[in-house]
Amino acid sequence: MGITGLLPFVKNSCRAANIKDFSGASVAVDAYSWLHKGAFSCAEKLVKGEKTDGYVYYCIKQLNLLLEAGLKPIMIFDGCNLSSKEGTEKKRRVCIFNDRNFKLIDLNREKTRQRGKELLCEGKVKEARECFQRCVDVTPEMAREVIEACRKKSIDCIVAPYEADAQLAYLDKIGMVQLIITEDSDLILFGCKKNREKVADKAKNCSLNGKSKKLEYA
Repeated sequence: MGITGLLPFVKNSCRAANIKDFSGASVAVDAYSWLHKGAFSCAEKLVKGEKTDGYVYYCIKQLNLLLEAGLKPIMIFDGCNLSSKEGTEKKRRVCIFNDRNFKLIDLNREKTRQRGKELLCEGKVKEARECFQRCVDVTPEMAREVIEACRKKSIDCIVAPYEADAQLAYLDKIGMVQLIITEDSDLILFGCKKNREKVADKAKNCSLNGKSKKLEYA
């Protein structure tokens, strides 16, 4: 997600930092960016329809990093699709009849899923795994499971009216949060003051991106 080429363009505005520098701060997290990364770790099981909570584990693990550093995370989830993107979404999906029910599917994802299964049958595990990671879809049910896990840890969650970007920017604007974690470079254009990109499992160091202070764990 984001604007192609934007991050390299503002690279010279970055500086090194450590997440502990923000101890005591409230941080808004673009939850779906973590959900997608977490889904990559268990993509094969998700594509096969097997039970897994790998994506929940990933999100909680990342949250624990923030909590251990003394930050107060707030998870922001995507809500409804923007009406302006309805045309694009319709082009991506086709309607199929399955198990006596109609179901909308992403045609490109379905093709990639089938290709992954073919590669797996051929014994090409690495190539199959890459296909599964490309076609894995994050569902509202997966988001609900993460929300429930967050509530057990008393971590606040907000479901945005539409995409999370605007909600993240609003929380920054009103001063409710002092930092934003996202993989989407759009937040730079929203004018967010402290915007952090990407989280790694063993993250301690990060880079701050310009005015928006977009942090990136090393």
